[in-house]
Amino acid sequence: MTDTPAGLRIALVSMHTSPLDNPGSGDAGGMNVYLEAVSRHLVAEGLEIDLLTRRTAPDQPDSVLLPSGARLRYLAAGPPDTVPKSALRHFVDEFSQNVADLGHYDVVHSHYWLSGVAGLAVAEASGAPHVLNLHTVAAMKNAALAPGDAPEPPLRLNWERDLVRASALIVAATAAEADSIHRDYGAADDRIAVIPPGVDREIFRPDGAAPNWSSELPGLADGARRAIEHGGYLMMGARTQPLKGHDLAVRALAALPADRLLVLVGDVSPGQDAFRAELDRLIGQLGLADRVVFLPAQPRKRLADLLRGAALLLGPSHSETFGLITLEAAACGTPTIASKVNGLAEAVGDGVSGVLVPSFDPQVWAAVISELLADPQRLAALSASAQHYASRFDWAAVAGRLAGHYRRLAASRGER
Repeated sequence: MTDTPAGLRIALVSMHTSPLDNPGSGDAGGMNVYLEAVSRHLVAEGLEIDLLTRRTAPDQPDSVLLPSGARLRYLAAGPPDTVPKSALRHFVDEFSQNVADLGHYDVVHSHYWLSGVAGLAVAEASGAPHVLNLHTVAAMKNAALAPGDAPEPPLRLNWERDLVRASALIVAATAAEADSIHRDYGAADDRIAVIPPGVDREIFRPDGAAPNWSSELPGLADGARRAIEHGGYLMMGARTQPLKGHDLAVRALAALPADRLLVLVGDVSPGQDAFRAELDRLIGQLGLADRVVFLPAQPRKRLADLLRGAALLLGPSHSETFGLITLEAAACGTPTIASKVNGLAEAVGDGVSGVLVPSFDPQVWAAVISELLADPQRLAALSASAQHYASRFDWAAVAGRLAGHYRRLAASRGER
């Protein structure tokens, strides 16, 4: 095998959301955390990293050199404004052409299916290997829809199938994701690498909250502010949409003692205003208006403060590729109670970093929450073991494994 230069030029393609967007806002989530962290450590591996995303404002520059040394490039694709994710497919060709105009990349690594459509075209035209992270697998999501939730369309399913078959490597976060990619899309097992994400333990740690940090949370009533500062609340950190199970968390809260507070952190997902309205009606019907606090998406350090103050993180999702916030909670010493579904069943160590619940019955959830909160010794033991569990997940190790794959693929292509 021929030697390859250490400084390979790598494109990390994220068309529909900027890696710098705040997780929990708009279409931003765990993928944004992944890209920011991985790009930083890939630079430390000696690679030249370009993060490629769509221009969403007229005043965005062509490129920004990030403190890590990675370069973020804003590319034209449709109007320089917010566009519904469902409409972005109409601008994939323009985005792909603008990626091609940036010159040759040794590896094109696409994140999410829209990026994959654009990135694969560039990779095939230039002869570069194409690597794919789907982050959310449509087939896996459709198999576990929340009641009333709309399935992902056949167009996306067909594109994901084509992408995984045409890519040199598919990176999955969990064995459950890898199984779905193999079973539902026909990807060969030897082209799937299971690489779990990491966690930033400098931000997410058991201590470190600044005094009176809750004063920086916008729009809080004094009573809610005092309750949050005091700690011991239940928390969800997720965009508001049916998939995430906010309604289950609210119904479970109704069966808990009246002094228990639920803090829901994250913006409403685009197109999900009706679900938020239904959630508000449910809260009113159950008489929980003074026990449920909605907070917008928070900067990372404030999210860590909120996780540290929580008694438990709730993850009642119907489907998750992984569930990165459960690792962040674990690193803060906060156990998670999560649905026993696909990626969450691997992200949460049952009895180690939290408890997995094989039910969507709110009474069952309330019982699990009550039993754990009533047993301080067990809760403390879970807090300690959760921190140890989180220490196994490291972004530098993730980047190191990716860099190894990049070098192998580039070297293989160079021999042809």
